[in-house]
Amino acid sequence: MKQIVILFCLLFFSAFCYAQNYNADVVYLKNGSVIRGIIIEQVPNQSLRIKTVDGSVFAYNVSEVEKITKEELAISSAAKRVYGNGGKSLKGYKSFVDVGYTFAKDESGGDAERIEVSTSSGYQFDDYLFVGGGVAFHYYHETNDFYTVPIFANFRANFVVDKIIPFVDFRAGYSIGKKEDYINLSGFYAYAGVGVGFQISEKMALNFALGYSYQKYEYYYHGWNKSDVSGLNVKFGFEF
Repeated sequence: MKQIVILFCLLFFSAFCYAQNYNADVVYLKNGSVIRGIIIEQVPNQSLRIKTVDGSVFAYNVSEVEKITKEELAISSAAKRVYGNGGKSLKGYKSFVDVGYTFAKDESGGDAERIEVSTSSGYQFDDYLFVGGGVAFHYYHETNDFYTVPIFANFRANFVVDKIIPFVDFRAGYSIGKKEDYINLSGFYAYAGVGVGFQISEKMALNFALGYSYQKYEYYYHGWNKSDVSGLNVKFGFEF
């Protein structure tokens, strides 16, 4: 488990530091100005249009241009979106499917480890904020085949938008769980995690996350008592 945490931290840190070199067009004007960006239109011996790193587009007559060169430019993820995909947004309806595993103990110290499968859908309001809802199935394979079915609201925020996307994920809701004479697994459910997404197309990505999964429950011992089976969680998933 320690190795997983270290690996995740390295991936998360590298996502923040990620930058990529691009060959930028550099237009030198006769008035002394220098414009760096991508030439998006050029009419020989007449005019050209260039898009800069902030998305602005400028047009010049050839008579205003002294020379045009290229240079390697290290740009941020935000700039990359301007260059790389024409400023297309992630905005729109989105769904997530993931499989996870939670390492946990119950009140008596017994294993409460579980396999978790979940799906959620909602709306991506911009490149950075997703709000939706979902359902999951948690199977407690070490504890008499117990299970819970959490129904939750889902909030997710991207830090940057690039081929590598660091994010935070929050879920909160209520689990419907198996009930026995001595235990009731129904109760409040929450999850908080940080992750890294690896974009494979404009709308699809593979995700890896490390988080903390919280599940409230009741058990009978000289009366009904409240406790939780919370623990560290690892998730792998797909978004589309």
